[in-house]
Amino acid sequence: MYNLVKQNIIDKNLIKPGENVLIGLSGGPDSVFLFHNLRKLKAELSFNIYASHINHMYRGEDAQQDENFVRELCLKYKITLFVKRKHSGDYARELKVTEEEAGRILRYDFFRENLNEIGGGIIAVAHNLNDQAETVLQRIIRGSGIDGLSAMSFKKDNLIRPMLNVPKSEILDYLQKNNYEYCIDKTNLHDIYGRNKIRLNLIPYLEKNFNPNIQNALFRMSETMERDKKIIEKYTLLKFNEVLISKNEKKIILDINKLKNVEDGESGRIIRKAIEELKGSTVNFELKHIDYAVNFIKTGTTGKKINLPEGFTIEISYDNFIINKLVEIKSNFQYNVELNRSMYIPEVGKTILCRVLDVSEFNREDKNSISLDYSLVKGNLFVRNRLPGDSMIPCGMTGSKKIKDIFIDLKTPAEERDNKLIIADDDNVLWLENFRIHNSYKVSSSTYKILNISMEDNINE
Repeated sequence: MYNLVKQNIIDKNLIKPGENVLIGLSGGPDSVFLFHNLRKLKAELSFNIYASHINHMYRGEDAQQDENFVRELCLKYKITLFVKRKHSGDYARELKVTEEEAGRILRYDFFRENLNEIGGGIIAVAHNLNDQAETVLQRIIRGSGIDGLSAMSFKKDNLIRPMLNVPKSEILDYLQKNNYEYCIDKTNLHDIYGRNKIRLNLIPYLEKNFNPNIQNALFRMSETMERDKKIIEKYTLLKFNEVLISKNEKKIILDINKLKNVEDGESGRIIRKAIEELKGSTVNFELKHIDYAVNFIKTGTTGKKINLPEGFTIEISYDNFIINKLVEIKSNFQYNVELNRSMYIPEVGKTILCRVLDVSEFNREDKNSISLDYSLVKGNLFVRNRLPGDSMIPCGMTGSKKIKDIFIDLKTPAEERDNKLIIADDDNVLWLENFRIHNSYKVSSSTYKILNISMEDNINE
């Protein structure tokens, strides 16, 4: 087994020379097997070892014994250990997710903290061949597609599984022959949990009645699915880039007209790709959510928005299909205008400059600023975002028009409207960003002082 783990690391390029390797060390047989194998290989393959342990606390004294065992093991072999105590049940209630998902989030968040502390590296976890078979069966039962059936891989991003093809029986045999102690989690012996039922009941039944090598067969299937998945991912990336308009860490905007012209399966893949770009994974996003989004592309209208898991939303704004990472609640803001001085507006990340100029400085050809008659300003000047009921008389018109209707006429996306700045006095909206001034404040032959407005986006803020 030592040679198999070593060969996996070399053949699949799992660990680079000089790299920091953080082992997820529960104290159970699998993680102890991984610990001893990597401990023996670190000098030969030239990498550094650290260990991380989460005490989930829900098993009381048993959980504390696991922690004590791990501490003694790392102390014996002089391996730096990070320990965190957090009840996964309490954390699940905090996050409003299942206890299993809360435990996963807790572990990987702690892993990332540890990597930051040691200056980066990779995470090594102890999933084995049996775990892979259980995962595949679990996902078959749930009705997963190719992505789900490919299950776990030897390497994904900064996570490695050096013993993914090692059977549990050989792990236990190795530990016994080398007299390596380990802990037993008694909850794994109870068939009251879904995964335990698969391990303790379903797999033995399949081995006895259908295929004694069912776990190897499921592992081979997962490898086949993984190869096919990579081909699909390459095609999906090409299609994703074809429909992509823009993206940042909070949202992705796709061309809805192009999305309507692809097959449902392709648009579903593109949406999954967008979610993965924003979230880092598609955990908790099921086929029903993707199908819901695909149907929304075909039937939704501009201004419509629907919710997805974890605060994600999708919406349609004219020709744009928008995936938002979080539902953001915009708060209203208003500042007194400081004349002749640049003002940074943090809520929208923009800087505005309002200057009072003599009429002789008025330049009608200036395309980078807006000018109006300063002498007509009533009371104080404010810079703010839009408010319900805002209206103005656009320059060149005689009737008042709501700001909301102006945005609609300009096809300004709904998600951008609260980011548009307004200059107002005590009575009226004088200026609307990227539009025009109030008709009553336009420069005329009687104007002698000008209010000149210019602004720029602070892209790096």
